Amino acid sequence: MRTLLTAAVLLCALIAGVNCLLCEKCFSVGTATCSGVYSPCPADVTHCVQGLENSTIGSKSTLTAFKDCGTPSSRTACGKTLSFRTSMTGVRISRTCCDSDYCNRGDIQAPAVDERPNGYKCRECFNYHSADACTTEKEILCTGQEKACGFFSGKAALPGETVKEYSASGCMTRNFCRKDAFNLRGIQSLKYDFKCSPAVKV
Repeated sequence: MRTLLTAAVLLCALIAGVNCLLCEKCFSVGTATCSGVYSPCPADVTHCVQGLENSTIGSKSTLTAFKDCGTPSSRTACGKTLSFRTSMTGVRISRTCCDSDYCNRGDIQAPAVDERPNGYKCRECFNYHSADACTTEKEILCTGQEKACGFFSGKAALPGETVKEYSASGCMTRNFCRKDAFNLRGIQSLKYDFKCSPAVKV
């Protein structure tokens, strides 16, 4: 194994003219940790990542752990947490980054979650088996860094579950609006529309 890894690193150095970063890669569902193999990253990768994704759809929740090479576009998400939440569904992803060989090994470190109301609110709804726009006038109080409102409409599924249509409105962190800042690891989102707007002060 060590011989193969050494050969891969040398090949990367010959092709790209630089030494490639070595990161642990793994993916696990239903647990807060994972372990896998160390692999050379593409030449433009400058950091390794590790993180957790906690996803809920209706009454079902799934925790996903992951480690990987970080893409250049995801650098702005390092050390931050994404949150999109209603009373019936939600996604929370946290990730930490590091920039040396093998640095994402070991236990996955997740930032503490702030669940205190922050003085903002959003319109809330959750339509199960339907991608139709929400019509409810219910509201949800935002917490922590959630200072934006989000609307999702499309097809989604937790790992191992059947893809179904949903629509949901709720509170979210502003970094959720940044394209490619966070890519979902556990929950699948297919053929969807996602919109952002500022949260309203209570």
